Amino acid sequence: MPETEQQLAFQFGAFEIKTHTGELRKHGVKVKLQDQPLQILILLLERPGEIITRAEIQKRLWPENTYVDFDNAINSAVRKLRDALSDSPENPRFIETLARRGYRFVAPVSRLAGNPVLSGARPASESEIPVHTTRAAPVLKKRRAWWAACTFAAAFAVVGIGLRWWLLASERGSGGSSSVPVPLTSYPGFEQFPSFSPDGSRVAFSWDEPGKRPSNIYVKMIGPGDPVRLTTGSNGDFAPAWSPDGRFIAFLRARDALHATVVIMAAVGGQERELADIGFFTANVFSHYSLLVTPPFLAWSADGKWLLALDQAGSGFGRAHAIVRVSLDTGEKVRLMSPTRNIDDDGSLALSPDGRTLAFTRTTSGHISDIFIAPVTGDLQISGKVERLTFDSREIGGLAWVPDGRTLIFSSSRGGRLELWRISPKGSRKPVRLTVAGDNPVDLAISRQAQRLAYSHEVGNVSIGRIALKGNHAGETTNFLSSTRFQGHPKYSPDGQRIAFESNRSGNEEIWTCNADGTNAVQLTWSGKAWSGSPRWSPDGKKIAFDNNVAGDFDIYVINSQGGKPVRLTNNPANEVKPSWSHDGSWIYFSSKRTGAFEIWKVSATGGEPVQVTRNGGYTAFESFDGETLYFEKGIGLGLWALSTRDGSETRLSESMYSHNFAPANNGVYFIDRDSHLKLRDSKTGQTKTIIPVAGVLGAEISISPDARWMLYETSAAARELMLIENFQ
Repeated sequence: MPETEQQLAFQFGAFEIKTHTGELRKHGVKVKLQDQPLQILILLLERPGEIITRAEIQKRLWPENTYVDFDNAINSAVRKLRDALSDSPENPRFIETLARRGYRFVAPVSRLAGNPVLSGARPASESEIPVHTTRAAPVLKKRRAWWAACTFAAAFAVVGIGLRWWLLASERGSGGSSSVPVPLTSYPGFEQFPSFSPDGSRVAFSWDEPGKRPSNIYVKMIGPGDPVRLTTGSNGDFAPAWSPDGRFIAFLRARDALHATVVIMAAVGGQERELADIGFFTANVFSHYSLLVTPPFLAWSADGKWLLALDQAGSGFGRAHAIVRVSLDTGEKVRLMSPTRNIDDDGSLALSPDGRTLAFTRTTSGHISDIFIAPVTGDLQISGKVERLTFDSREIGGLAWVPDGRTLIFSSSRGGRLELWRISPKGSRKPVRLTVAGDNPVDLAISRQAQRLAYSHEVGNVSIGRIALKGNHAGETTNFLSSTRFQGHPKYSPDGQRIAFESNRSGNEEIWTCNADGTNAVQLTWSGKAWSGSPRWSPDGKKIAFDNNVAGDFDIYVINSQGGKPVRLTNNPANEVKPSWSHDGSWIYFSSKRTGAFEIWKVSATGGEPVQVTRNGGYTAFESFDGETLYFEKGIGLGLWALSTRDGSETRLSESMYSHNFAPANNGVYFIDRDSHLKLRDSKTGQTKTIIPVAGVLGAEISISPDARWMLYETSAAARELMLIENFQ
């Protein structure tokens, strides 16, 4: 093979690859990719726009007389490739699947000859391309003429492709940016909640480093250099907001799982001043699970005398976050609006550059939100009608004004996945999709002077892991169910032969089932744009209860475990989620906000009027195998509890539990503590013993097999980094 072919490199989107070394990089950072997915990528890049058949892939990957399950092996390799590229088969940016035919690379590709440097690579010139000098001169002249002709033709092709993509981008809305997103931070852990200094030269953010206490506030200059740490607290500092004059940074400091303090300090560091205590679901922030309240969480008035914050009414888990005004002089809190019972939370506090219009999100069902606007006075009092700006009822990941105050930029899943959109509060109010950001941009911030947009971007995904609890292989883990999308909330069937789980692998959150070994995954629900989640098997394994918001608010449904039409069991404006069955299958427990905060209720499995079970808070609940005890939790960070089904008395079993990770067994209840140890609380002795440590970043739920040999759990390789777009208009 000629050296020019050996040292080819390709560039597409944010990725570059050297074929002779097999190095794939994104924004200059190396991406791990196994050999078979790598070879498929190179094959696709060699012939962009063409259909690459499965037979061609088979021939590239395996020599003749090789006997493997080619179809499954190719499917697995393509899944791993898409995972590395953060691509989706339902909405492909790079690799398109053609059913029963093969695959096609659909993004523009630049071919870089010679020995390019992957950061800022350029095509080699003719003089740099090595030529075998043993050839005769006429042959060399023919080669050069052929090369010139190819270059000329390629130039026209590139211009044509570039014009086509420019037109497509123009139709979709480019966002006025002349640069692609680049990493602003790439440190291990979670960097999020960016806020620009007024001149746009610096960004304040919170960083939760692996193995250390929850996050602290840092400031970083745009460009090379390490961030400067401003806070050193051990409770967790997050959500910084830079004052309009650049002198101060306000932020939130966690007090406990449900409370925070609004703090300000000089932007250069130094003495801190606590302004006010607020009710805020801080445990959700530090669990790194889906945020229930959308950032930004703080906003400054134009004159720097007031702050807007979010405050929960009361102390119970699930009470709505409402917008309050905080005085910098006195710390006094005044509520701007009181949400109604069917509103979960207000969030995304964004004041227009002139300080006269407040934009915010209002969550009416789980993660489902829309944007509202309201006129405000200089001292941040509502001065007119609150108007609804969007009617999508979709997830929103952030909100920010452009510097001229004419439009808002927001992150929304209204197109199927989180993307950037632009909307004007005046005129048609029709959102326009922007194409300047990468996957899942959230935590938006826009500088007022330097035409920069920053956002946080999640790296990795949630999958289902399996860990052995007994035998010689106890403690060994496997990545059990994974794809390029989310899968979680796993639950073993009562006989241990099947698993129900929640996944958006089909493009929407739906209920799936599979065999106990992970094979034969089948989609059970088809909810359109609605969200189906939290599957739970009935004791006889014939039905599955789940929650769904197809009617607007979340309600409880039951479906045959082999498929069919779901039956709705609850019908209330309050959100009703997290179902589970009684040991005899006659009742279904669920969590409801009918009283204004989450409590455990139950309804007959055949329908009827629900009955309230808890009075002091309750969220996820599972009945014991003998029906004597209801194990439950009151919210993330509030521990594991037990309620007697005979007299209703409550007992806290453990103050330390990570997220909603607990599951009943025939001898008690398993749970994972905050130090990631799986423990068993024995129902007979009342003693708690450690079973095994659980490695990795954990998600929200676990399931124990009926024979107690296996545990399924949500695991994540997730982290967050800050991305920067220059020349954003």
